[in-house]
Amino acid sequence: MLERERHRLIVKLTNERSIIALSDLVDMLDASEATIRRDIAALDRNGELRRVRGGAEALRPRHQHQLAGVPFAMSRDVNVAQKEAIAREAATLIEDGMSVILNAGSTTFELARLLRGRSLDVLTNSFSIAGELLSVRPGCRVTIPSGTVYPEHNIILSSFEHDGTESFAGEVLFMSCYGLGRAGATEMDPLIARAAQKLVRRAERVVVLADSSKLRMRSSMLVAPLADIDIVITDSGAGEAEITLLRNLCPDVRVMAADGKVPTIGSAS
Repeated sequence: MLERERHRLIVKLTNERSIIALSDLVDMLDASEATIRRDIAALDRNGELRRVRGGAEALRPRHQHQLAGVPFAMSRDVNVAQKEAIAREAATLIEDGMSVILNAGSTTFELARLLRGRSLDVLTNSFSIAGELLSVRPGCRVTIPSGTVYPEHNIILSSFEHDGTESFAGEVLFMSCYGLGRAGATEMDPLIARAAQKLVRRAERVVVLADSSKLRMRSSMLVAPLADIDIVITDSGAGEAEITLLRNLCPDVRVMAADGKVPTIGSAS
């Protein structure tokens, strides 16, 4: 990535979040810590942001709570082919007339694009997914929870327990996540994790859509332990170590491959 583009993104992300950690910028921009430190110092000298210990602060901080994790627009541009393939595999599990839950995420968004025009009853906390499903008529009946809109992540979140999701009975939840490992599916932000936990409770089955990079990501915000997950759909970039770990920790989890190359866990085919 060119220096000018990095600087533009650093300023944009800092303004959106009010304050951002150096480590987050390193992960999001796939650059070294030394490079990001130099970028922040240069932008501070130019009066485009304030350099603070461990990161950067916007010149005019916003008051709204900023969510941790990669913004939706940036996440959509990462591992695009894998996410599209995972979405196609997930779509084979859906039949017309089903009640389906889709949490906010770039992979679930790709799935939503394949479901336009289908006769489904859908609950989603993503206004971008809701808009995608409602763009074709006739099509899905869409329910969204009450709450606050966070445009950076294209998500609707509520701090209250009763946000409308408790009245929805879903046959299956298709869930993106930040990471998937020995603890289960995790998220970076506690508010996002809490919202996803509420969706898990509303579904008979849980399907995690995780491209292989997610199998190497870790966070302490647990959404669903492996025992609560029925199916994982990933791609051939998943290493044997990650697959073996899932097999050993929870033999009942079924792993499906977007390209047919990932070993199946359990007795399901």
